[in-house]
Amino acid sequence: MKGSVVRHLILADWSLHRLQIIVTLIAGVIAMAVFQLGGEKAMVVGSVWYFIALIMIGHMLPLTAIVNERKNHNLAFLMSLPVSCIQYTTAKLLSTLGMFLLPWLTLVISAILSITARGTVPHGVIPIVLILAMLPFVGFSIIAGAGLVGESEGWGIAANVFCSSWYGLTWYFMTQIPGLMIDAQKPVPVWSHTVRLLLGAEFAAIVLILGVTYYLQSRKRDFI
Repeated sequence: MKGSVVRHLILADWSLHRLQIIVTLIAGVIAMAVFQLGGEKAMVVGSVWYFIALIMIGHMLPLTAIVNERKNHNLAFLMSLPVSCIQYTTAKLLSTLGMFLLPWLTLVISAILSITARGTVPHGVIPIVLILAMLPFVGFSIIAGAGLVGESEGWGIAANVFCSSWYGLTWYFMTQIPGLMIDAQKPVPVWSHTVRLLLGAEFAAIVLILGVTYYLQSRKRDFI
């Protein structure tokens, strides 16, 4: 029974937000198509649109799937189901994470394939693309955690603003790291200690944030 309730909640979320996933994928495909046109302007525009698509799904999905559920009083329906706080938390984290990973992985893999397919783009840029693509994943984790634990629209908006403000700063600080921009111009990816450290820190942050979110939610008596 427990598995069926969790599965029902996950499928319901996917049904409600499938359009958002499709729109993100379409936006990412258009961005990569512009990138493939060649030329400096097309590559810059395509790259910007590409990361905007990743940021959109990373920010909007947890807001609509978690925060707006409370704002629109959809929890009244959940109260009619035999669902515990742990089941609700498990379903929400799994469904929201899955809905994010589908377009995120698709766009990241597609970007890497696009870079390797183009002879004019140095393959050394691939590690930087991965580092930057992980940032919306970290932002997604923060917003989802704030929405679940904070239980209010204010926490979700605050997390959204916080995450939105750090992307430009992160790019600036990355350009100040010795050797990182130089390695990006090389014909093959360079997995330096700095690159591995940044990717490892991002992955650890995601695991920690989602783990703490699940732990804090597990200590609640209800999800209302």
